[in-house]
Amino acid sequence: MAKGEEEVEVMWKRGRTLGKGGFGFVSLASSDDTNFTATVHHCLILSLIVVKSSMFSHSESLQVEREFLHLFEDSPHVIRSFDVKVTLEDGVLLYNLLLEYTSDGSLADRLNCSGKGMPEVEVKKHTKSVVLGLIRIHGVGIIHCDINPHNVLLITPTDDDTTEIAKTADFGLAMTLEQSWTQKQGLRGTKRYMAPEFMLKREYGPKADIWALGCTVYELITRTPQWESSNSYAKVDDVLYRIGYEEPSFENAKLSAKAKDFVRSCLVKNPSSRWTTDMLLNHSFLKSANNVQPATKTRKKQCGYMSLFA
Repeated sequence: MAKGEEEVEVMWKRGRTLGKGGFGFVSLASSDDTNFTATVHHCLILSLIVVKSSMFSHSESLQVEREFLHLFEDSPHVIRSFDVKVTLEDGVLLYNLLLEYTSDGSLADRLNCSGKGMPEVEVKKHTKSVVLGLIRIHGVGIIHCDINPHNVLLITPTDDDTTEIAKTADFGLAMTLEQSWTQKQGLRGTKRYMAPEFMLKREYGPKADIWALGCTVYELITRTPQWESSNSYAKVDDVLYRIGYEEPSFENAKLSAKAKDFVRSCLVKNPSSRWTTDMLLNHSFLKSANNVQPATKTRKKQCGYMSLFA
């Protein structure tokens, strides 16, 4: 902690609702003093934050997510949690997880705004941030279980108007390696990004996040989901069957040779042969990411958390 900084209680006031879901909602929030800044858990917070809330009686998932986020407070590539508050609002007891506000929305927002695939130079920069985040996540024995464009959020630091950072968010489905070994798991994650070993009921480990990352990179560049069907009414089971028994596609004119090889390294059916995060960090696709120029800024969105309860 820098000299003169103190750990303080976060005082906040709930603002408008950003999104709702089956067991909770996400709100924009601010401190009572709009000029308020403080240091909580060794990181600076400003007057604008996001609050992820659920009924206290149904807050187990949020409580687990908070425990996971606590492990990554030192990582600039994972969304930060500032505090937890329990409040009584309109007679309902709420569990509130206070999170970093990501002003630029998610990679899904950026992809939708583009109307086409994102520029490869931008994708490689954000992919490197995700890989760095996964190195930290996997390093403490956690599997994210839901890597996809909606769960990678973008933020421009307040002291830098040019450098946009991608941060991995939403640990509501995450689990420990021990859980993956000792507990029976149901379907976990967003189906289009699920790894084949999960479909075939094999051991579910960190390599599943690598598979999901490959699907994400392919989609960001091509704007075509890896397992898109020509039948818009295709059943979920059809998608899962294809993931389990069909080979992924790498043929798309929008993919450079390096991008294609990166995706191919992620989408290896056998998880023991799939690349690790450390290997991917040294892949030629990411080698030039430090030299990538910032993307042209788009209108800032306040919808980066809307997918978290979808």
